Amino acid sequence: MSEPRQRLLDDAEIYALHATTDSERRNIEAERLRVDDASRDRFDMLVGEIQETLALAAAVDATPAPDRMRQVILDQVASSNQEPTVRELPPNVTSLHGHRRERSKTWRYSMMSAAAAVVVAVGGVVIVTQTMGTDPQPSQAEQIVAASDARQATAEFPGGGSATVSYSLSQNAAVVALDGVSQPPPGRVYQMWFVDGSPRSAGVMTEEQVTSKSGTVVDGLGAATNFAVSLEPAGGSPQPTEVLTMVTLNA
Repeated sequence: MSEPRQRLLDDAEIYALHATTDSERRNIEAERLRVDDASRDRFDMLVGEIQETLALAAAVDATPAPDRMRQVILDQVASSNQEPTVRELPPNVTSLHGHRRERSKTWRYSMMSAAAAVVVAVGGVVIVTQTMGTDPQPSQAEQIVAASDARQATAEFPGGGSATVSYSLSQNAAVVALDGVSQPPPGRVYQMWFVDGSPRSAGVMTEEQVTSKSGTVVDGLGAATNFAVSLEPAGGSPQPTEVLTMVTLNA
């Protein structure tokens, strides 16, 4: 590869990022005109890819500033001294022009890797957004209710309210939703039971589960023919002591 072509391609990243002085930018543009058409097209393609990648990343992360913050910044810009500050570089500091030749190859590889990563991340964000926004992964409760063999049964609670049990043999689980049922008395809990010859505990309900609109998922349906809710001491019991309601589960 000829030296002018390599030099021009080495400068593509800093040119795309506007990380040059005015004179450096003019030199790069003049060199672009001097090289052959293939080199010029390659340079333009690199610049375009970098700028497009950065634009995509900015679009994903962009968040409008609050009106108050925006106004404060605009007021500060309007009142600040816009004259550039020029400082003499210390002896051990070189300009960007002095560094860019040595750093160009490393910068290109780093920039291309970062660009690829951003494109993948942007693609991932788009995919996740589309998946979550238009076709979300159904929850376990939704899968149970939507199963081809799903059934539903409801039983009344003493004192008001009801318990609705949606269940599926293929999912081996049920969704229990209480409606209008008051919290248990202090020191007591509602305990759930699968009954298939003898009752087996399906767990106690928390205060949040008593009032949950989405219901409580209970695994381990097995061959149960009934589902019961009892009132038990805090922590639950090995066997039901005060059954409040029972739902018949039809096969």
